Amino acid sequence: MLIFEQLCTGLEVEILPFGLCEIRRDAAFSIKEEDKCSIHYVLAGEGFALSVTGEKHTLFPHSVMIVPPGSQLSITTDVSNLANFADPRCKSLANNWDHMTVGDCAPGLTLACGHVNATYFQMVNLFEFLREPIIESVAHEKAFRSSFRSFLDELSDPKPGTSVLAEMLMKQCLIALLRNQFERTGECFAPWLAALGDESLGRALSLMLDDPQKNHTLESLGDHVGLSRTVFSERFKKAFNRTAIDFLKEIRLRRAAQLLTTTNLPVKRIAYRVGFESRSYFSRSFKGFFGIDPAGFRANHIVYLLNPDLQRRGFLQFVRRLASNREN
Repeated sequence: MLIFEQLCTGLEVEILPFGLCEIRRDAAFSIKEEDKCSIHYVLAGEGFALSVTGEKHTLFPHSVMIVPPGSQLSITTDVSNLANFADPRCKSLANNWDHMTVGDCAPGLTLACGHVNATYFQMVNLFEFLREPIIESVAHEKAFRSSFRSFLDELSDPKPGTSVLAEMLMKQCLIALLRNQFERTGECFAPWLAALGDESLGRALSLMLDDPQKNHTLESLGDHVGLSRTVFSERFKKAFNRTAIDFLKEIRLRRAAQLLTTTNLPVKRIAYRVGFESRSYFSRSFKGFFGIDPAGFRANHIVYLLNPDLQRRGFLQFVRRLASNREN
């Protein structure tokens, strides 16, 4: 609880350009953030958000997506159109707003989208240690909905002081979103919050995320942050409810999944790039985590994305049935 209160006290927000995005029923759109964090709020319609590592989330009005730098999310109203990344059409609206439309069919999803820079006393970015998108429903969060509605109203009809007031309203939105997570999970030890509460963990986490391919050990990580192996191990496990080595392994595997779906690099090279010295061990670890080997994931990742809830054996059988149907 103390970490959460500290975060709220020191949270500072900067608003970057916002706009409206319409994703029609015949299209899908890929959100790929390079160096900024974006926030996307569903105003109307229903659809799906799919990450490159297999998670699928149903979107309804008042769903919120925060996409951190270096991550990617696909938005669609029809999962069968996942591979159809249509080119958007943009037009300028009043007050420096943009209206982007993807697709030509009937209306599907309408979102308010923009970039937000949120920092802790201007020292640590709130989303610095976040590598996967946050997707939450705020349908029952009156605090968030009220603040975000006021935020949009303020931006759509700017007056003297709008920039300051908009930043205050967005700060309220982010606090409401994080409080929702705290009340839902009972704790605020998501990686970026734990990092804010413990500088040593933040530096260790940053090292693992930035250089997962290095030969990190508990000793080397502890040395890097000035802690003994035992103290670092205990502190990390208490914060993240898992060991640092298990956490590092998942970082490596998720990074590998991204490389498999976004590059043509050979599997062996990807294994080495993310920190596995043996391709065979990498393949076993990857299959143990995702339920399919790297080559199969690369060939069938669209199927995997559309069916993340399939059991591992069921997924493989499903892929085999697809292949059999194609042959017949």
